[in-house]
Amino acid sequence: MNRTIAAIATAALAALPAVTTAAQTQPVVNAAIDSVVVTMGSTATMTVEVTVPADAADRLQLVDAPVITDNEMGFGEYGGVQVVAIGADTTETGGRSKITNTYTLQAFNPGLQSLPPVGAVIAGSHDTVRAANLPLKVLPVDVDTLTMALMPMAGTAQPQMKWHDYIPLSLFWILAAALLIAAGVFLWMRFRRKRVEAFEVTKRPVPPYELAIDRLSRLRASGIASAGNEKRFYTELTEILRQYLHGRFGINAMEMTSPQILRALRRNPETRDNASLVQEVLVMADFVKFAKERPLADDNERAFSRASAFVESTKPLPPPPVDQQIRKEVKKNSK
Repeated sequence: MNRTIAAIATAALAALPAVTTAAQTQPVVNAAIDSVVVTMGSTATMTVEVTVPADAADRLQLVDAPVITDNEMGFGEYGGVQVVAIGADTTETGGRSKITNTYTLQAFNPGLQSLPPVGAVIAGSHDTVRAANLPLKVLPVDVDTLTMALMPMAGTAQPQMKWHDYIPLSLFWILAAALLIAAGVFLWMRFRRKRVEAFEVTKRPVPPYELAIDRLSRLRASGIASAGNEKRFYTELTEILRQYLHGRFGINAMEMTSPQILRALRRNPETRDNASLVQEVLVMADFVKFAKERPLADDNERAFSRASAFVESTKPLPPPPVDQQIRKEVKKNSK
């Protein structure tokens, strides 16, 4: 019996280093989110940290991690929410590498979302290590509704008769026809005596860029942002941007939601590089108008600066000088 116990103990001690080595080579996955409760339309940042031996870092593979599937629009779907940005950073300490992945998530569907667990595996190994599930509760935006209470039926009211109630309706039609005939005769005689050439005075339409700059200047001069009227300020600021997008690029922004506007901007080559400026303004405006947030004065100034920067960066280029146009036409005709 003592020999058997000694043999088992010896085998266990011999296998212990192998088990410890295997545990050290397995990745360690931890996931966290900065806020488990967000308002519909706002963003949250999920962080996934994976720790592996330094010599196995290049063979690490993430499993079921959020990805951006639509590169043109810049977002992807993940557990009922949208992935709008991805970042990664690697640090090495004591022969182990820590890969920190950050994912910016944006939720539009209210309710409780269960984010899928992210896993990690080293190439050549069949053991996948996963982090825990992360919950994300999305609160709906408060909307004011009008309530109507049933009222008791009123009694029969006696209408008050006036003098024109006693005139037959046919007489009104006769008078109207007589006035119409008299007006026609008057106009015919007037134009028959003197024909005047009519010139239609057309008002020069204001270009979208000039209109937007003028409205932005008047909005800044009004000072409504500093007077505590943040909702009115962001309503007028977003309306200026929406009308500018419609007039400048033909984007029907007045009938679109914020995500639809951003998708249209990213599709347009002229606005793709500056879409992030409009995104910051729309996100802040949605927080103020729907989530009833109270931004700081710096936030208002930043939103105004972003809107002005977008208008300036997308203004139409001036036409080339006349001599350049002539040279282009001559070169075209010579071919």
